[in-house]
Amino acid sequence: MQLIDPADPRKPYVKIAASIRAAILSGELEPGAQLGTGEELAKFFGVARMTVHAAIRALKEEGYVTSRAGSGVFVRDQASLPVAAGEDHPLAGTATFLFEMGQLKNLPRSGWLLLGITQPESVAEHSFRVAMVGLVLASIEGGDIGHVTALCLMHDAHETRIGDVPSVGRAYITTATPEAITAHQVSGMPGQAVKVMQELTAEYEAAETPESRMAHDADKIETLLQAVEYGAQGHDTATWRENSIAALRTDAGRQLAQAIGAADPRWWAPFNASYLELHATAQGKARKR
Repeated sequence: MQLIDPADPRKPYVKIAASIRAAILSGELEPGAQLGTGEELAKFFGVARMTVHAAIRALKEEGYVTSRAGSGVFVRDQASLPVAAGEDHPLAGTATFLFEMGQLKNLPRSGWLLLGITQPESVAEHSFRVAMVGLVLASIEGGDIGHVTALCLMHDAHETRIGDVPSVGRAYITTATPEAITAHQVSGMPGQAVKVMQELTAEYEAAETPESRMAHDADKIETLLQAVEYGAQGHDTATWRENSIAALRTDAGRQLAQAIGAADPRWWAPFNASYLELHATAQGKARKR
């Protein structure tokens, strides 16, 4: 486990949970491994025991560790394949997760409702283009294309449980962390799949790796694209455009935002103009005959 960074602005218990989580995901702490006592961890991290208890509680909620009465805290074991006859199919939890992801197709992006857009894009539609933008940004920035795309696809997966909360509502609502929600969503999947999904969510939320920053930019770029499109329909999306551009973190993201600002969202317009020109030319030739 890594010691916590005093310069990190996050709360101490969050930093401790992140350190232990990273040790679990990296394999340093294997399934079934016992964590140190509260006193030992408090001494290691240089904090009060109550801070360690808060970190352990967060990790329990996320599904990373479990307590055993009289024994201590242990890294959770993950299901292994195959299962004994008569038990559920080993991929039953995976099927359930995929059915749950389909709910994103029915979940509207609530922020657009504030503009009176009665049938706004769904979270699934948003996530699809976020992934496409991420693919493009990664290719421009020299990032891992597959990894960035995967981060993009997972970035709003937790909204099946808590919905899409608009910015005006976030100050009033407290929800479980995306990491905790992902842990619950994937708890019935095979161990390696659980590890991958949890790693993706944790990396995206931490926003510390180059790929996660590209994924965050992809999210903002997609919102910018949608804002331009809704703006072309007569809606005042200036705030959405400005906020999206201000949040960009990569050079490629800022350059792409400039290109989007100068582009015509009617991508089909040149084809239409070409068709009309060809049609007019054909009619002219016909009249001369």
